[in-house]
Amino acid sequence: MQKILSAVTAVVLLAIAGAPAAQAQTAERFGLGMFAYQNRTFVGVVVRYPVEPQQIGGFVVELPAAAKAANVAGIPGDLLSIMDQWSTVGPKIKQIVAQVAPTTAARRPAYVYDYKAVDALRPFVPRLAFYGFSNYRPVPGTPPPAEARKVPPSMPGLWERAASDDRPQNPRLFMIPNTPEVFIGDGDPVINWHADRRKDYEYECEMLGIVGRPMRRVPVDQVKNYMFGYTNTNDISDRQERAPDPIRQDWLVQKGWDSFKPVGPFVVPAEFVDPLNTALKMTVAGTLVQNSSTNQTWHSMYEYAAYLSNMLTLPVGTVIALGTPPGSHGGLGRHLIPGDVQVCSYEGLGTLTNTLVAEKPAVTTSSR
Repeated sequence: MQKILSAVTAVVLLAIAGAPAAQAQTAERFGLGMFAYQNRTFVGVVVRYPVEPQQIGGFVVELPAAAKAANVAGIPGDLLSIMDQWSTVGPKIKQIVAQVAPTTAARRPAYVYDYKAVDALRPFVPRLAFYGFSNYRPVPGTPPPAEARKVPPSMPGLWERAASDDRPQNPRLFMIPNTPEVFIGDGDPVINWHADRRKDYEYECEMLGIVGRPMRRVPVDQVKNYMFGYTNTNDISDRQERAPDPIRQDWLVQKGWDSFKPVGPFVVPAEFVDPLNTALKMTVAGTLVQNSSTNQTWHSMYEYAAYLSNMLTLPVGTVIALGTPPGSHGGLGRHLIPGDVQVCSYEGLGTLTNTLVAEKPAVTTSSR
């Protein structure tokens, strides 16, 4: 896949060598993902990348080669396994980051590449996937509804509301099929299936949280300790749904098609992210359509995760999408059309770019 490139500048310093694993804590921000370079696919560490939304740059460290050079063993070759073993693998990766990140562009090791020279692949396929909806407050200044929305009661055993909680809704999420065909990576095309007959496609730029420890009935104030990291996702929707079937609402038809969930370009560990206050921007066909922050949600990432954990055990690698701010429904002034480039990015999480591509007209199917 090819990225849409933008010019950035990276300033780097002199190398540091030989930090022992016991001292492998670093304040150096980094991301983890899967990458391709010269016909090789590898797990990589992204360092010195711009944190501003919509900017692309930095460096990618080929982790297996870097580990070999540092005489560090036991780092798995895929991101999901790294998450499973983070308590032992994390310090080793931080040791490598502390050694490699400060190297200069001129003197950096052969296993460190310009970010723009590699392809970012899908980071991983989730073990479970939940996406939120209707979770952002209206834009300030939006006229209030004609009738004030009633405060809903608690949901016994699932979501207990404090007496002072006057939010007009409880957490709202739905499940997504967790298949490699549904979840795609940076630069992969979003397919407009049956493009001759289905044209009501819509974008939604969302923060995606990833569970790093199994969760079961975890209180909100403890959820932070269970999250592995965060990335971007574009929750593509088919707004035609089941029409003209009189029962239109169908989450599977609306949200669950192959290619409908771009994710990436990489995952940033939770210690570098404040999911309660992270800015985001989304452009579609060059138009800024979303410009907001996660501080505008009705329910936070931590509340979403706690709510879900009251129903089922969330394994490592579960993903939770926070919902999308205003600007999705009608922000572009039209539905997506083939060729529209969608750029979704949250502060510090890199930039996720995908283009809508039409499927060639297919033979009409029938129930007979």
